[in-house]
Amino acid sequence: MKYLFVISLDFELFWGVRDSRGEEYFDFLKNVHDVIPKILNLFNQYDIACTWAGVGAICANDFGEFINNKPLFMPSYKDSKYNPFLDLKYLSTLDPKLLFAPNLVTAITNTPNQEFASHTYSHFYCLEDGQTVTEFAADLKACTQIVASKNINLKSLVFPRNQFNSDYLKVCKQQGLIAYRGNPIHWAYKPESRNERSLIKRLFRLIDTYLPLSGSLRQQVQLDNVSGMVDVPASIFFRPYSPKLSFLDGMKLRRLKWSMTRTAKKGGVFHLWWHPHNFGRYTDENLQQLEVLLQHYQMLNKRYGFKSVTMQQAATQFLIGKQ
Repeated sequence: MKYLFVISLDFELFWGVRDSRGEEYFDFLKNVHDVIPKILNLFNQYDIACTWAGVGAICANDFGEFINNKPLFMPSYKDSKYNPFLDLKYLSTLDPKLLFAPNLVTAITNTPNQEFASHTYSHFYCLEDGQTVTEFAADLKACTQIVASKNINLKSLVFPRNQFNSDYLKVCKQQGLIAYRGNPIHWAYKPESRNERSLIKRLFRLIDTYLPLSGSLRQQVQLDNVSGMVDVPASIFFRPYSPKLSFLDGMKLRRLKWSMTRTAKKGGVFHLWWHPHNFGRYTDENLQQLEVLLQHYQMLNKRYGFKSVTMQQAATQFLIGKQ
């Protein structure tokens, strides 16, 4: 339980970027349908466990199923652009590949050591003004119901945009979840709404990708005593390949391998995360960099017993250890 390597992927398609990206991003999203099988092959090759936190809407076979499963209460964001249910006419005109991927969900659940987890039904923002815990509960229930129709039992949650809200953990527990991805314990990674986003924090996190300003970012699995939910905190975002920054890729990989090694030697959890659509462009370059990290994991596994686990497995092992 002491030396854990966790990977979680925020699987969103257009639901995750609808309010921030336009048609220029469509190719990235469509390519996800080719990217995910390649990631799964790598995970299978290197015996990697992974938690895929999927927006519940992607499980729908078509727009009709998405509508039929919509939450009982819609989110009442003060800024209406965050509410996808006010944008249904436009969404209904889009290529279904931008919105739905039931075949990919099946591929994930059919691959060994993969967990399908919740990213809410509609990519629900838990720190934006206007929305309520009742609306969050309805959204989460819609997610639970649609994945149950695919024979999936949810046990973990990743808050969209990392907008962790401790007030909502009791709802998660009530709906059968046991684990969530909290934010790293560091000032630059504290949860924030869109209006609270800080340029200084963003710059710090960018530099932290290449130089360990925040240290190793190895984390500890911990219990939220109020809700009973287990926090499997994130460590760092796996920033995708960019031609403009490619001269820094060696530094990026050294930084990540150093953090993995520190965790394998000293204990704790190293929790790497990204989105499948981040690999939607320069797919080969991104997969090559991922494979470098997976090869490093294999070495650490053999030398130190560093263990790849899902969020659910990390939480379950923690709870057993507390008994």
